[in-house]
Amino acid sequence: MRILAHMCCQFADGCRRAPAQARLGTVMRPVRPVLCRKRCAALIAGAFCRTFFGFALSSLTFGVGLGFAQQEPTLHQRDYENGDRYVGTMRNGMRHGQGRYEWHHGHVYEGAYENDLPQGRGIYTWPSGAQYRGEFQQGLRHGQGRFAWGPGNYYQGEYRMGERTGVGVRVRGGKAVYEGGFLDGVRHGEGAQIEESGDLFSGWYEDGLRQGAGVRKKKNGSLWLEFWQKGVRTGSRRIERVRKCALFVEGQEWMFEGNGCIDGKAHGPGVAVSLQGDQVAENANAVLGFLRPLRVRRLYVPNWTSG
Repeated sequence: MRILAHMCCQFADGCRRAPAQARLGTVMRPVRPVLCRKRCAALIAGAFCRTFFGFALSSLTFGVGLGFAQQEPTLHQRDYENGDRYVGTMRNGMRHGQGRYEWHHGHVYEGAYENDLPQGRGIYTWPSGAQYRGEFQQGLRHGQGRFAWGPGNYYQGEYRMGERTGVGVRVRGGKAVYEGGFLDGVRHGEGAQIEESGDLFSGWYEDGLRQGAGVRKKKNGSLWLEFWQKGVRTGSRRIERVRKCALFVEGQEWMFEGNGCIDGKAHGPGVAVSLQGDQVAENANAVLGFLRPLRVRRLYVPNWTSG
């Protein structure tokens, strides 16, 4: 920079002196070298900045012209060759923002889009009248939502990547109600169901079928311990106090279903259930009226019932 400034001083000083000497025939007073270098350095820096930022601005303008920069969503109506139609906002040629897409075969989606896919909250309607209202992620039902498919039929709860997975409530015909775990669209895990008879069953489900020990509460209020194997009931017994084979858990009396009793106390392997019917210990090991070790599973209590 100092060398450029010095050259600039010599060139500028020579340019100023020649015309003056030619006109006046005198010699001009020389400019101080230090001051000259500072002035020329400032001129060179200014010229460099103007050149650099001018090039950057031109490049940015060129990039916008080619579509590299993000654009603001704008409203469009697009009719496709196959008969589909989209009305809504778009950005960079993709559906983005709020819009409505109508398929030629009758399906309709209305709601939020991001990068050409449903993302956020929206409503998807089938030609049959079935409808999903809820959250979407990357074009799939994901999050909380409600799916209704006819009079009195609906599911409301969690979705993961398009499938009912998590905790939800399912109603069919306005009568049979299930609340509990789901996995890939079927009942799985802890759950409770009100049957058409009015009985309430609470227990474990695997791949949509009842499995293991569960408790049935009948309309008359009586409680029954039931055993299930792949959806088939294999046994049942009314829950009540059994004095000749007593079992206590944390100071509360339970019923023990097993073959071993010593001196009126439960002893050996079996199944234990609380007299209130809200807890079950499968594969229990009773030792003289107590569970050792204590392995208790609390049954699912749905939000839509009590008592």
